[in-house]
Amino acid sequence: MSRSLVIIGGGVAGLAAGCYARMNGYDVEIHEMHHHPGGLCTAWTRQGYTFDLCIDWLTGSAPGSSLYPVWEELGIVQGRKFIDPEYFGIALDESGDRFTAWTDPDRLEEEMLRYGPEDGKFIHEFVSGIKRLMKVEMPMDSGFAALLKLLPALGTFNKYSIPVSTLTERITNPRLREFFRNIFDWHDQSAIFLMFMLAYMARRSAGYPLGGSVPVVRAMEQRYLSLGGLIRYGSKVVEVLVENDRAVGVRLEDGTVIRSDLVLSAADGYSTIFQWLPEKYADPRIQELYRDLKPFPPLVFVSMGVDGDYSKEPWTISFPLKKPIKVGEKDVTRLLVRNHARDPAMAPRGKSVFTTPIETDYAFWERILYHSDQYREEKDRICKEVPAALDEIYPGILDRLEVTDVATPHTFIRYTGNWKGSYEGWLMTKKTMSLRFPQKLQGLAGFYMAGQWVAPGGGLPGATTSARSAIRLLCKDEKRSFVSLKP
Repeated sequence: MSRSLVIIGGGVAGLAAGCYARMNGYDVEIHEMHHHPGGLCTAWTRQGYTFDLCIDWLTGSAPGSSLYPVWEELGIVQGRKFIDPEYFGIALDESGDRFTAWTDPDRLEEEMLRYGPEDGKFIHEFVSGIKRLMKVEMPMDSGFAALLKLLPALGTFNKYSIPVSTLTERITNPRLREFFRNIFDWHDQSAIFLMFMLAYMARRSAGYPLGGSVPVVRAMEQRYLSLGGLIRYGSKVVEVLVENDRAVGVRLEDGTVIRSDLVLSAADGYSTIFQWLPEKYADPRIQELYRDLKPFPPLVFVSMGVDGDYSKEPWTISFPLKKPIKVGEKDVTRLLVRNHARDPAMAPRGKSVFTTPIETDYAFWERILYHSDQYREEKDRICKEVPAALDEIYPGILDRLEVTDVATPHTFIRYTGNWKGSYEGWLMTKKTMSLRFPQKLQGLAGFYMAGQWVAPGGGLPGATTSARSAIRLLCKDEKRSFVSLKP
């Protein structure tokens, strides 16, 4: 008789864990509190426009990457068309000058030299580091063999493990330094994380999947179902059942008890450890991680549907505002705008979608009651001011605006339960790069974790590889050989 496994969460990590567990013969049931799969890898439709929260590129989208076989196993890449970006991003300064961060390392070097020729040594070393990383594959497994694969890049790792903001202090030309920060500095993550992303793009292995997030997630869902897995939507877990220091099932919000031989949480890490399990399993080390580490800050995510074809405009651009926008308690002086017009699935013919993620402070939104008058007023104001700011670089776009949508930290919590409204778990910093996040809790048998709270840097790669790792660990504990299969 097959051993049973309950998985909490039907996001990317939960679906991936379900797939690998089924490949290895487990009787799997996923419980997802929302009514759709994918978690944060999602999109929604308003008046014919699709507003995509997640995928700008898929790391490892081309054959030859160490991630590509994983995407094949999960049914993501088969028959899917990818667009490889020519540039990582574009930034404007106050004078209207434009800096383009090309994905071709040589073009990037030329662009940087155009603004900061006196920084030639820094520029050459930075670009050389990207080229070096193009020859390195991130290992899918841990151990000595995996470490050997990274040896050629250890020097680059050590040199560029610092935050991007710290790295820019080495740039003497003030304009180049500002451009570099405006394009590459995102939540003070380590520069090596950025450089790996540029290396994948340079290899044309970080393409955008046409159709966006939802088709990718639906492909994973179909792969899981085809393997014989079961998924229950609108099924919210509120407790992990423990008997004699062993996880034996879950309790749902409606009181239903689901018993199982094993439990895997691919849901929010904080809720899992500090709310659904007995306190004794949150050992001092776990408490320290949640006290000291930085998660990705929450977002206000503004989406706009526009009656006009902007497909020839940049797919991502950062520009300074003539007048700051107040979001929470922060004055926003620059916007990053993504133009989704390159994907015909996002809007009706002749129309376009723009989205802008704005970092915000969780404490401000925590004080506002969801759906209160103050909450609606704040959203309404942002709905007016952000499109007006976009009109600064695309004059007349405000008159063509047909729909605006604002997601707040409350939205993220309502749909995924993510701690403090974070959209991607832990930041990839020098500290988190060297940490090993536990996928088992000390003293608790039959319980495993996967997802962005055990994989710093988050994203689809972190979610899926952590799920694969969790099922490998489960199989090892049960003295089974781990099996992975392609459709």
